[in-house]
Amino acid sequence: MGPRGLTVLSMAGIAGLFLGVIGWTQRGNSVAAAPLVTSPSASPAATPSAAASGSGSPSAAAGPQLSSMPYASYAYQVWPGPVSATAKIALTGFTITVTRRPGGITVKAVQDGQLMTSVSHFYPGGAKVYVLDSDLSDDAGGNVDYNDSDDGVAVTNAQGQVLG
Repeated sequence: MGPRGLTVLSMAGIAGLFLGVIGWTQRGNSVAAAPLVTSPSASPAATPSAAASGSGSPSAAAGPQLSSMPYASYAYQVWPGPVSATAKIALTGFTITVTRRPGGITVKAVQDGQLMTSVSHFYPGGAKVYVLDSDLSDDAGGNVDYNDSDDGVAVTNAQGQVLG
């Protein structure tokens, strides 16, 4: 093995150590177990609105409590009520539109220009909408989300159960 081979092996070893340290520091931050949909690219942020349209298809049955899910600490409520500063950062890359309908709300969630069909439905009264983001540091001050694989949207019923 010559000097080039040693250089390549050294660089590969350093890269492996670097990636290992990053992986170790991010352990437990995964939202992979979450029932959420993501898309592969990033785009400018938008804020939720209560004045848009959406075709309301029926939503699925209630699941577990949001508070019992592994991503609960990364869930930021965006509807109803005021949106916190942290939730605004987590909304980077999303356009979430909530429309009041008789008996509930219609949610239309778009991430990076892609309709999130898994959460874009009609939900019965008392529903709450949350944006999920386990790493807010990749959201570039609310302008661009450089890694949206840790992002998603969840909707709960009045009892806090995830609807899906």
